[in-house]
Amino acid sequence: MSMLLAMAYYMIAAALLVFPAVVTIFAMRHGPLAGLLLIAGPSALLLATGGLDAGLIIALGFGGLGLALWHYGKRPIRLELYFATLVSIFLLGTVGVHYLVSALAGYGPIDASYLLLDQIRASYDAYIDLMATNTGGEQLAKLNDLRAAKAIWVWGFFKLMPSFLVLGAAALVLINILLVRHLLPALLGLQLNRWRTPDTAIWVLLIPGLGLLPYLLLRLRGVGDQTVMLFYFSLNLVIIALIPYLLQGLAVMSFFLKRWRLPRLLRGLTFFLVLSQGLVAAVAALGLMEFWTDLRGRAIAPKPKKDKNELDE
Repeated sequence: MSMLLAMAYYMIAAALLVFPAVVTIFAMRHGPLAGLLLIAGPSALLLATGGLDAGLIIALGFGGLGLALWHYGKRPIRLELYFATLVSIFLLGTVGVHYLVSALAGYGPIDASYLLLDQIRASYDAYIDLMATNTGGEQLAKLNDLRAAKAIWVWGFFKLMPSFLVLGAAALVLINILLVRHLLPALLGLQLNRWRTPDTAIWVLLIPGLGLLPYLLLRLRGVGDQTVMLFYFSLNLVIIALIPYLLQGLAVMSFFLKRWRLPRLLRGLTFFLVLSQGLVAAVAALGLMEFWTDLRGRAIAPKPKKDKNELDE
């Protein structure tokens, strides 16, 4: 029964991932009213079963992202601004709604954050229990180690929650842009595999990166607890600043996979394997490396012709 329940959760999660794109397509083909009606159904269902928080998150977060994708996709706009706007709308409709509902219920921001911490603990326990029902032997021993280190993992995840939320929102926006990009006038003809992070974005990464140094240097001397707040604040900013380079790394991969003429199915499988095997950091490093190496520019640059005299020699 637990396996069927897990499959149901995965199907719901998969449906939520593409729900904004479905709303966008409905709004494009039948008008914004049809998009609103499509949003109303799941929102009412979640409102009745999951409460005000869940219903509003579906309506304003996922549904709002779909309508914004349709609205801004009808006019020429810079891809960076378009992407950042959609990510902001999604975060406002999810995280913002969570804190708004908490405030209406009489909870302050700190209390709402601790409610979020409790949700992380519950999700951690549910994940361990789910894995325990499908594994055994050595894997079961590893799960017991994870269960024993619960406090460390949960608090670490909670401290990095801001950057993880932005990273998750960026991934969701990217998936839905890719699903509808051939239908949106603003994105028609856009070659995403040629997209490049603006050069000035490197400073957005380097400046918060300096905030990591005091903690790391003091830890080498056995101290540094007084700078732990600065460390996690800076680390969140560094992870967020790496998102454009993660996208650029994906663009570099797409460029070369297409250049090597791999079938679409193999390209999709390559992306899935890379991202599902925890190689996100390597993809971001690839995008960051291109800032100095210009991998795609070198690949398409015409090869210098040899001088005729050299050929005669």
